[in-house]
Amino acid sequence: MESNENTPPKRRQRPGSACQRCRERKLRCDGQQPQCDACSQSGAQCVPAVSHTQRGPKKGHVKALETRLAMLEQSLFEQQQQNLLIPQVDNIDLPDGITLDTYFDMDGSESPTSLLVPSNPKEQIVSQDNDSPATFPLSDLLRSELDQLYFERTHPFVPFLNQHRYLSQSRHPAKRQSQTCLQYAMWTIASASSAQLHHIRDSIYECTRKMLDFLEAKDDNTEFTDIEHVQARVLLLVYDFMRTNHQRGWISAGRCFRLVQLMRLYEIDSPENVAKRKRNDEPEDWIDTEIKRRTFWVAYSLDRWISTRHEWPLTLNEQDISTRLPIPEEDFQSAQFVEMGFLSEAITSMKLAGASPFTESIILATICGRTLSHRQQSVVEQTRCDSLMLEYPSAMLHTDCLLLFTNMMAQTTVLYLCRVIESMPWETDEYRNAIVEFRQKSLVAAKEIVNLTRSLPHLSYFKVHPFTPLPLSLCVEFFNSHRYLDESVDQQVEEVLEALRDLTYVNNLAQDYLA
Repeated sequence: MESNENTPPKRRQRPGSACQRCRERKLRCDGQQPQCDACSQSGAQCVPAVSHTQRGPKKGHVKALETRLAMLEQSLFEQQQQNLLIPQVDNIDLPDGITLDTYFDMDGSESPTSLLVPSNPKEQIVSQDNDSPATFPLSDLLRSELDQLYFERTHPFVPFLNQHRYLSQSRHPAKRQSQTCLQYAMWTIASASSAQLHHIRDSIYECTRKMLDFLEAKDDNTEFTDIEHVQARVLLLVYDFMRTNHQRGWISAGRCFRLVQLMRLYEIDSPENVAKRKRNDEPEDWIDTEIKRRTFWVAYSLDRWISTRHEWPLTLNEQDISTRLPIPEEDFQSAQFVEMGFLSEAITSMKLAGASPFTESIILATICGRTLSHRQQSVVEQTRCDSLMLEYPSAMLHTDCLLLFTNMMAQTTVLYLCRVIESMPWETDEYRNAIVEFRQKSLVAAKEIVNLTRSLPHLSYFKVHPFTPLPLSLCVEFFNSHRYLDESVDQQVEEVLEALRDLTYVNNLAQDYLA
């Protein structure tokens, strides 16, 4: 067909010019006004279509949302840093191959893009029914992380758990309430020893306290005297001294030590109890007995450490003890049976080369307890502190937190004996000469504490023994009251004070002693 060149081309329909009827029926509309051709032929009323906005967001709207989102993330991050919000870390769904170490930043805080905030930030503890204590939900991944932190950083100075035994029991679906209390107490002190997990520390702590109070308030107290109950109280005692205050720690200590007495852990190896255990044929029963022994010795040592600072009376009496000393750590963890002697035998023996760090710590705690008793009774008893630590290489002091603390306390005992001797009312030439001689020995001991203080930077501050501020503060007190003995006192005091200031970031005891 031949085209007519004189025919003008049809104009293309302008987008959006169709009337309402043509738009609804999807007809081609010429857009004529007041009536289009399609409406004119059909006799219908031609109604212009309402103008429509362009599809999609307005220009710049997406960019504005992204900016607001970034500001919100930064605001949440800053609030988290101020402990205003607590993230539900147990709900974090980590991709395969990603661990908590890579999830958290190197500075110990969560990245803003990964920060998760609970719907109700003020509700940190989830309560169950009235027949159960409050619980704080934790994911399996986070529980494993806290368990690992506990055995790495807390167990060295509270060595009363067999790791294999604990892990086996923790996987058991039906646990006793006392075992759950112990787990939460472990996670409390583990979270306090981690810069990454400090934001859940207070929540787990409050949960642990409520669970223990609930356990102790039950009418059916069959679990009240479980060893796990005592262990949970021991860990809470340590935490209270580290992260709350001295008064709460002292009250917590009283509850703990009374539980130890209630369970009669001080006479585990009395003839009556030995005869009773011989009638039990369970092959691994001795591990349970060893766990009880270690729990007692940890509590016994803590009784002496915390009483020394303010000369408080001791709760656990040395003369009543018929519990054997703990076996070496390697044998305990590998379930190798070893029969140890009693404290009364070890304290009088000069052969301490084979003693474990835990045993040495117990012996030093005993000596500190004796000097405290002498102070209170105004009776001086000769003790020897120079026989300890002779067989251990100095390199171990840089890696073993318990050995470093034990050696510090050995020197602190000399300082404390000096205080006892100076308080005696005797006025004889022999007594005055003894004071002069002992002050010089104490000066040597104080300088040795300063030398040991220089080893603290070799340890992570989270791995330093929690009661390390005790010997440091007593060392400062000695220097301040005996400045005339040495010209370099000011420099040495400043070194110790600097170490105490560094410890304040992880240990409130250091702050209390600085004050």
